[in-house]
Amino acid sequence: MGLFQPEHQNALRAIYGDAQSTYAGVLESLAVFLEEKVVPRSAALDAGGPGIGEVRRMLFDQGLCRMPFEAPGGMSLPFGIYSLAMELAGSADAATAMSMGVHCAVAEGINRFGGESLKESFFEDLISGRKLAAFALTEPSSGSDARSMSTRAVRTGSGYVINGSKMFITNAGEADVYFVFAKTEKGHAAFLVDRSTPGLSTGEDLAKLGMRGSRTAEVRFEDCAIPAERLVGEDGKGFEYAKVMLNGSRIIMGSICVGIARAAYGKALAYGLQRNLFGQRLADLPLTREKIANMRTEITSGRMLCLYASRLREMGLDYASEAAQAKVFSTEMAARVCDHVIQVFAGYGYTDSDIHRHWRDARLLTIGEGTSEVLRLLIAGREVAGSR
Repeated sequence: MGLFQPEHQNALRAIYGDAQSTYAGVLESLAVFLEEKVVPRSAALDAGGPGIGEVRRMLFDQGLCRMPFEAPGGMSLPFGIYSLAMELAGSADAATAMSMGVHCAVAEGINRFGGESLKESFFEDLISGRKLAAFALTEPSSGSDARSMSTRAVRTGSGYVINGSKMFITNAGEADVYFVFAKTEKGHAAFLVDRSTPGLSTGEDLAKLGMRGSRTAEVRFEDCAIPAERLVGEDGKGFEYAKVMLNGSRIIMGSICVGIARAAYGKALAYGLQRNLFGQRLADLPLTREKIANMRTEITSGRMLCLYASRLREMGLDYASEAAQAKVFSTEMAARVCDHVIQVFAGYGYTDSDIHRHWRDARLLTIGEGTSEVLRLLIAGREVAGSR
């Protein structure tokens, strides 16, 4: 079963109308590339084999990070097309897709909030893949409650000195630049810190349940001195920048999970059509058909929630709640679908890592970029405030 399916074509028609044919060509070409070059490597990446840098390089060359940007070097495609592209990438290899998604979120932060000097120094290098970025917000003692971060940046005559640590940082140890959030006298601020800056160090790679192809580690800052021009935007507005960046990233993490679910579902459907049980195909048993119907419906629902939030963003409307809804539903949906897939495969689902890795990958994204519990608070808070 190919990655680009009629269901993707129908989604494009429903949302983008006559423009869908151009976008379909872009996505279909990407899907063919992913099937040929990335899917065959995904099992090895999950097993801890090297190579994510090479796979990322190929995706950069395909223009994956250029898609949603209008700035020089970008492809100026709608965010919804980028969302669908990341769904396809998530189907091919979720760990690589997540690594790319985090990187592209940093590129957006620089493009939106950085001054011209920072853009000239970093933006085109990031969207082309000449440099790799990491988003450093979470700390060992402050994940969901990011406002209580303890990392500090103290103003000096020529810049800032950063002390503290960040935890569970995707791309840590590989990144050329870190988008770092810290407390200052004015509140919170964001900084770009080069990997070569004295005082910056990374811990050992963390052992993980899933997303094993990507690197995750602690990042430490010990009297890390950076020039004032590495401040992103305005001092005191860093937390607002983080919220904006996370809104877009939540759609993308939801899309990756739609891709994870789609990949797992495709394997289960193929298995059900060829496995015989009680004298008939497994796919013809009523309980299996119920699972097929439920999985297919939930995958479509997740995709459309991600595309709806993307469309609101494209129109310049507030989409924070819809982005949170898309992520909550799609990430939890992927975990449910992948659990059903394991059940369809029975013993093979539990023992074959090519099957259960999809569940392991999906499980992370109910936590990262905002846990489901915290995002439900965000959604409900907006609903209650809007009803007054």
